[in-house]
Amino acid sequence: MSAKERTQLRGKRSTLDGIDVILNLPRGGGRLIPGEVLKSENSQVFVSIEAAYEDVIRISSENRLKLLKAAYHLGNRHVEIELHDKELYLLNDVVMKKMLEGQGFEIESFQRPFFPEIGAYE
Repeated sequence: MSAKERTQLRGKRSTLDGIDVILNLPRGGGRLIPGEVLKSENSQVFVSIEAAYEDVIRISSENRLKLLKAAYHLGNRHVEIELHDKELYLLNDVVMKKMLEGQGFEIESFQRPFFPEIGAYE
């Protein structure tokens, strides 16, 4: 599941085996965590949550203030980011990529699971 799908606790999904399932989890449950196992109401079907590979870009810098400024500008635009000590990840977005390159960052593209920071009110 993509990062977005892991926050949507209701709706149709497909397993890696191509089986359609319907999620109907309680509201306020947060998000699904990779490795978590869900079971059907009758406990006959079990599904393990996996994080999908997504197109992301990595911004890295040894200068933490510069990286903090990048996080500030991305947050100002309500862009979801995954925070690390010396790097940030965000979903690949041409506009954000150009903005960050304009600030002097080198951008690398990857395919990997994306784990954005959980919102302050979640």
